[in-house]
Parts: sequence; C-alpha cells; structure tokens
Amino acid sequence: MKIIKRLIFIGILGFLSLGLLGCAGDEQAEGPFTITYVDYYGEVIKVIESDGEGNYTVNGDPVIDLEEPEDKPSNVGKKYFTRWSVWESELEDINKDTTIKPVYTLDNRLITIGSTSIYFYAFFIMTGMFVALAIGVKETKRIGLEKDDLIDGFLWIVPFAIIGARLWFVINEFDEFTGTTGERILKMIGFSSGTLDFGSFGLAGLAIHGAVIVAIIGAFIYTKKKKIDLFKILDIVAIGFIIAQAFGRWGNFFNQEAHGGIVGGATNGVMNLSIQEQFNYLRYNLHLPEFIVNNMYILKGLNFSYTEPFTGYYHPTFFYESSLNIIGFGIMLVLRRWKKVHFGELLSFYLVWYGGVRLLMETMRTDPLTFELFGTTFKTPVVTSVVMIIAGILLSIYIRTKRKGMDYSQAKNPWF
Repeated sequence: MKIIKRLIFIGILGFLSLGLLGCAGDEQAEGPFTITYVDYYGEVIKVIESDGEGNYTVNGDPVIDLEEPEDKPSNVGKKYFTRWSVWESELEDINKDTTIKPVYTLDNRLITIGSTSIYFYAFFIMTGMFVALAIGVKETKRIGLEKDDLIDGFLWIVPFAIIGARLWFVINEFDEFTGTTGERILKMIGFSSGTLDFGSFGLAGLAIHGAVIVAIIGAFIYTKKKKIDLFKILDIVAIGFIIAQAFGRWGNFFNQEAHGGIVGGATNGVMNLSIQEQFNYLRYNLHLPEFIVNNMYILKGLNFSYTEPFTGYYHPTFFYESSLNIIGFGIMLVLRRWKKVHFGELLSFYLVWYGGVRLLMETMRTDPLTFELFGTTFKTPVVTSVVMIIAGILLSIYIRTKRKGMDYSQAKNPWF
C-alpha cells in the first residue's frame, strides 16, 4: 500500500511539474531577436530583425507590417509548398530568435529506382492484402478449414478481384479515358500516358465495390470446386476485406484523392473559411495529426476541376473511412467469438457496415462515380451501398432460416 501511495504522489508531482514548465514557457523574451525564413535546403530567403520594442527592419530598412517572403519556395520533386511553419498573422507574436521553414505535401512515391517508382498506393494495397491473408490463415485453424485451401483461393481470387475493381472504375469513368482508341485502351489497363511507357503504369483508379462483387463470385466458384463451406470462406473474406480497405485508404491519402469537399464549404464560388482557418479546423477542432492536415492542402484542379475547385484544405474522408473500417474490423473480431453468430453472418455484417460507411462518406466526397438511368443521374457508390445493406440483411435472414446449427459454437477458441 505504501508503494502505491508513493507512486500516486510521484505521479501528481510530475504532473504539477509539467504544468509549471508550461507556465514558464509563456514568459516574454527581452532584447533584440531575429526571424529567419529558409527554404527546403536551409538557405536563407529573408531575415527580419527586431529590437525587442516593436520595431522591425528587413535588410536594414524599417518596416511597419510583417510579411512573408513574396517569392514562394520551389516545389521539391513531387512535394509542393503549402505554407510557412508560422502563419503571417502570427508573426507579431514572436518574441525570440525563430527560424521559419516551408511546409510541403508528402511525396506519394515510396521508393524510386531510375525512372521506375513504387508508390505508397500500391504499397498499402499489397500490405492490406497480406495482412488479410495472415488473419485468414489464423482463422482457418479454428473453423475447420485447411490453410492450403485458403492460400490457393487467395492466389486465385485476388487477381480477379483487382481486375474487377479496375473494371468497375473504368465502366463508371469511361468518358475520362480520352484519346485515340489505342490510347484509351492503354489508359484503361493502367498506362496513364496512353503509351506503352511502364514508368507511367499503375492502377490509380480502383473501385472497391467491383472487387467485392468479383471476390464473392470467385469464392462461390472456388468453394464449389473444392467442396468446402462457402459461408466459412465468405466470413474470412469479409474480415480480410475490411482490414485491407483500412490500409488501402492510406494509399488514397498519399495520392491526395478520394477526399471530401473544401473545409468550411463555399458560397457562390468563394471559400467560407480562410486557408489558416481551414488548417486550424482540421488540426485543432478535429485534432488530426499535422502530417495528415498538411497533405490535405490540395491544389485547384489537381485531379479534376470538379473535385478540387479551390486551392486549400479538403476533408480527409480517407481517414474517416479507414478509422470506421478499423472499428468495424474490431466488432467482427468480437462477433466471431459469439457462439450464436452463424457462419456467413460476418459477411452480412460487413455488407451492412461498409454499405453504411460508404453512404456516409459519399455525402462528403467530391469525386463520385455516376451513371444515368431513365434520364436521372445516380451516384454508383450510393446505389451499390444500398444494395449491399439490403443484401446483408437478406443474407442473414437466409442463413438463420436455412443453416440452423451452423454457427461459431463449432469453432475452436479464437486466436485473438
């Protein structure tokens, strides 16, 4: 008991000490100080000198208003300048020697060898798939399936699922693939330049709904061939899909795509919030990490004019969706421990959960896939998500009606 009391006392003392240190940091510095602007490489761009009494000079000339350098730093590779590390409106609050550095967006390339680059987009998708496979292998042991059957199915189904995701995107964005017939075909299969330039190859446009549909069809065919329980496999696929999607959305982050609208919205073509106010909302109201906020500064028309009508900070819907997918993944891990849950109902949950998540995200997204029917334009993800939710509910009803007794009471103790 004495040890516990001492630990509590030490903890309280440490907390109070941190508070006192914080107070000490608020003291005003006395005497002259210098504000130095530097570029990406540390080269000095501008120097503002203060006598500590509110008087400032630049290159020996007195100035009244403190301003940022007129010339913005150059872009560095695929990084582009977003802002200075101290906002212009905060310059007069500085009271000590301060170096102000440029803040850039992130490079979306993981590694570059010669003219060939591996992008974070591909890295996160592949990481998500292999994490899903690792989880699936663990799960097979407890629900009576063979590990080799799952691995074989993974190697057979995943390539087709990727093709399905690409086809779904191409079908819904067909008009965006411009050029001659040959150029359009090359762009559709991944050569963004419209030529056989492997330096421009990459499936930058994938629609997850297409992957889900193809994966379910593939699982049906594969389990029929192998004579194994389709619904057990579908549960493994569902758990894998939701965690893989949580990873995959970070690829969208590095590509600065699949984002929401401009923070604060716009009225009559004018942003409602200043750039600084947009930044502050994401950083201090939503408490998002600064590296995420910095990369949500997107140039006007970076992807399409209708998705980025302004240069400013956009809502990181990738982060919202990734977080909700992780929550859904956690719920699924809990549900598979519940003996009253039937095999196949994890897929039901996935269809309902992810369908709901996408419906929420589509209220914020600015780059929806669309199609026309009877003269009316529909958002493809919205329609597909509604179908997913209905299918998930109907699937659960079918399973509980036709597969009584086929539940997780037959499974071994969970590995996690």
